[in-house]
Amino acid sequence: MNSRPEVRTRRAWFRCIAALLGVGVFAVSEWLCCLAGVGSSAIDDDPFVGFTSIRPLFERTDDGKNYHTSPVRRAFFKEDSFAVAKPEGEFRIFVFGGSTVQGNPFSIETSFPAYLQVALEKADPSRNWKVVNCGGVSYASYRLLPVMQECCQYEPDLFIFCEGHNEFLEDVSYSGIRQNSAMLQQAFSTLNHLRSFRVLRDVSTSFTNSAPEVASTRPLLAEEVDTLLDHDGGLDVYHRDDNHASAVAEHFRDNLRRMADLCEVHGLPLLMILPPSSLTDCPPFKSEVSESLSAEDRDRLQSLLKQARAIVTGDLSTAMDLVRQAVELDPRFAFAWYELGELQLTAGMSDDAERSLRRARDEDICPLRMTTPLENAFREIVAERSLPMIDAHQLLSERCANGIVGGNVLVDHVHPSFRGHEDIAISIAEWMISAGIARQSNPEWQEATRSECQARLQALDDLYFLRGQRALKNLQLWAAGRSGGPPLSQKNKSNH
Repeated sequence: MNSRPEVRTRRAWFRCIAALLGVGVFAVSEWLCCLAGVGSSAIDDDPFVGFTSIRPLFERTDDGKNYHTSPVRRAFFKEDSFAVAKPEGEFRIFVFGGSTVQGNPFSIETSFPAYLQVALEKADPSRNWKVVNCGGVSYASYRLLPVMQECCQYEPDLFIFCEGHNEFLEDVSYSGIRQNSAMLQQAFSTLNHLRSFRVLRDVSTSFTNSAPEVASTRPLLAEEVDTLLDHDGGLDVYHRDDNHASAVAEHFRDNLRRMADLCEVHGLPLLMILPPSSLTDCPPFKSEVSESLSAEDRDRLQSLLKQARAIVTGDLSTAMDLVRQAVELDPRFAFAWYELGELQLTAGMSDDAERSLRRARDEDICPLRMTTPLENAFREIVAERSLPMIDAHQLLSERCANGIVGGNVLVDHVHPSFRGHEDIAISIAEWMISAGIARQSNPEWQEATRSECQARLQALDDLYFLRGQRALKNLQLWAAGRSGGPPLSQKNKSNH
């Protein structure tokens, strides 16, 4: 009578023991790989993309005393420099990101990394501070990772990362990877961080003379950025593709995890900055109705929006009802969400407006602003690795009367105003003081920082501002798909 329960109990114990043995063997294998120094992570371990070649961002000056931005990289990075022989007592900070870090549409003189150095010098003049700007125009996280790895050799004391807007810019199709399930993509990404898995993968590759399926199908990108919007017809290539968006978010998550791994190996603190993006004053760059929508419903959608615009000044409530009907008719049509958000903002419904405007941003077919899935991935890695984070979007929203980031703190869809860069710099310096990295020897350092930043701004010549305004106009044309660049090849169009 009791034999069956006993048999089931023994089987359960055997399964537990077998599982523990399996885990034990795996743990021992991982420990032996670490002890032997094999299976270490490298840039080429990116399971999503590869590069035809990677050139250093910095090279020595002719006199050999300094590193400076390589001339061949200055189409995307601005000139910056630091000493080859690190001065005694210098605290060296590298800031990685895209055009926001660089200070676009102006330049590094008015960027938050430059203002951070001012803030640190005002707060703690007893130390020698050096902040290096590694902001590359249109640089996504996968391109910043090799730059971050390079900078590990320059005796850094702190890395700062601020990016998330550029993940959709290049023609990265993920076509081979997308044939696998989302669970398989994430599993491969996670396993690829383990030494024992990488050793097994390399052994398998040596026998088959080919990389594993997921790695072998990764696209090979050019040495430098070549965005779709740099080409005539680039905007036309963007269409709704939820599988592609999911792969982009998973790739972003993997890149952030690898950055955290890199800093942990080198014993470097990594500060994460969630970049700001405009929600109001920034319509979606491209909207598409759902494919399932009938021709009749498409006409009705446009009619509802047209009717709302015609009566908005006289009957705001009815106009909102009409746009709500449009949103219900097609919840994926980005522009309808934007129209609803703007009407809700006019009606003083700030919370509802922010939700609608975020949805408009997330449904944008051409995502030039960090989407909610990317923000979630950013926050997940911050929590997973217990990294310090500053939410620059939230920071700037506090300067907006309605709490929604827009044209009063940004000069376009993502780039902060001069004052916005000051705010971010001061916030970073505050974190460094609270973390014990810097000391507050001057209680009025914030006021002194703003005064010095304003003095530097006023000292810039008119040409600096004229170039910035020209760059802003070109950026607006680029975002609208009118960059005037060479046409995309048919191959590129078919592969995206």
